[in-house]
Amino acid sequence: MLKVFKTLKPYMKGEGLVFFLGILALILVDSFQLLIPRIIKRAVDALSFGRANTSLLLKLGLFIIVITIGIVITRFIWRYFIIGISRRMEKRLRRAFYKHLQTLSPGWYAKHKIGDLMALATNDLEAVRMMVGIGMVATFDAVFLMVASLAMMIIINPKLTLYVIIPLPVLSVVVGFFGKILHRRFKLVQESFATLTDRVREIVSGIRVVKSYARQDFETERFKDISKDYVHKNIRMIIIGGMFEPLIGLVVGFSFAMVLLFGGRGVILASMSMGDFVAFNSYLGLLIWPMIAVGWVINLYQRGKASLDRIVEIFEQEPDIVDTPDAIELEEIEGKIEFRNLTFRYNPELPPELQDINFTIQPGEFVGITGRTGSGKSTLIALIPRLYDPPQGTVFIDDVDVRNVKLSSLRSKISITPQDTFLFSASLLENIKFGNVDIPDEKAIEAAKIAQLDKDVSDFPNGYETMIGERGVTLSGGQKQRLSIARAIVLDLPILILDDALSAVDTETENAILEKLIDTRRGKTTIIISHRVSALQNASKVIVLDRGKLVEQGTHNELLDEKGYYFELYQMQQIQSELNSDE
Repeated sequence: MLKVFKTLKPYMKGEGLVFFLGILALILVDSFQLLIPRIIKRAVDALSFGRANTSLLLKLGLFIIVITIGIVITRFIWRYFIIGISRRMEKRLRRAFYKHLQTLSPGWYAKHKIGDLMALATNDLEAVRMMVGIGMVATFDAVFLMVASLAMMIIINPKLTLYVIIPLPVLSVVVGFFGKILHRRFKLVQESFATLTDRVREIVSGIRVVKSYARQDFETERFKDISKDYVHKNIRMIIIGGMFEPLIGLVVGFSFAMVLLFGGRGVILASMSMGDFVAFNSYLGLLIWPMIAVGWVINLYQRGKASLDRIVEIFEQEPDIVDTPDAIELEEIEGKIEFRNLTFRYNPELPPELQDINFTIQPGEFVGITGRTGSGKSTLIALIPRLYDPPQGTVFIDDVDVRNVKLSSLRSKISITPQDTFLFSASLLENIKFGNVDIPDEKAIEAAKIAQLDKDVSDFPNGYETMIGERGVTLSGGQKQRLSIARAIVLDLPILILDDALSAVDTETENAILEKLIDTRRGKTTIIISHRVSALQNASKVIVLDRGKLVEQGTHNELLDEKGYYFELYQMQQIQSELNSDE
């Protein structure tokens, strides 16, 4: 347990005084509870020996009322303090978890399920909070109340107390045996929950595809199997809990039987007063809670520890793309980009994705990159902002190796529209201003005009304030792309990269966007990846990739004259365009 709280110590910093006050209030609650059996003992003895009167009973009853009020107040205080600590710890841990996730590279996310991360951020964090809050309280409460109750019982009748504690060693055996099993099974439950969550997220996100292919029944059956596995693992865990608590109840029942047998005999033989017998039973009743709490605390602890282990595993994942010790800040840049003998592979075991790439983009150039699917176009531009790390000495900005530039500085100079357009569940305007929320609305609207989105906005019910739904589900493919382009344009950074960002718009709209881009980005470096030759005609340079290699480069006209791959691509698209116009 000490190891667990050592792990959580950074997230509970500054809570020492609050914790002390909470524990003090908890001790007061228990102390008040320990007083009540003493008062009842006095009343019962007075009644048994004929010494009771109305005044005495009224006085004793008033004491119990005052003590009960004290219990209510101090119980509220410890709950406020201790539960408050656990909530603040949860907040800090969740914030640290979220912050750490953002340091991990895209390659790491490709290997991990989003559902598992969601389970960690919800169920697992909740289990840790319960362990720290209620679990911590129950532990202190149980230990204090157990020791104090046993002390009071010893004062009343040491011999009878000895009979009562005989079954207690059995608890240690039960706790040790079932605790380990519970830990393993709860971990399996959390992993199954992660799988369930991931499946729900994926199906809900792709519901239009599921319906389009009429796969509702298939997905329902598939989900039923995953849900069945989750229930099965929960039941296996419940079986352990179901056996755990009754065994503790058996120990408690045995203790009461011993009190009834030997304590009752003492009353009959007059070696123990009726008041002592009643008080002893009351203290044994108070001792039952710690005995039951042992099972509950072990349950909470094993669940919380299993969850914390899963969370720590994520914290132990080191980001593979980090600043070097001597990384520098890039101040104002001109926008020159150079690739020198670049060969890149995603994994040492895999074949190279890019081989021996050499070319330079001069400041302010409008450069196009094309090539067949899988030729490495997206990989190439992902190396510029270090979404993936290029080998040392292969990618440069303004003659500075990108590996030697601070990530925050590097990425603040580049705006990029990825191939896979991602929009947030927010308004059109908020999505455009995502890169900088302080951008004036007028500038965001101007960027939308350049991206040819403004003509569609008038059809939306609330204009730029229209909520677009999760991942932009309410927009067409072309509208999503144009919104994503506007989001990149509005930042007006030295380097702009559009990765196949015009594939879903028609040729007329594409030409209008490119015409505006060329005009507004004069003097700034712009890179466009496109399969359409029409999008690259006005580029100052076109880079042609094939199977990870640079096979051609030059202007549009120069490449047509070479009669190579680019020329073939141009001819095919011209024929396709003529066929479409004939239709």
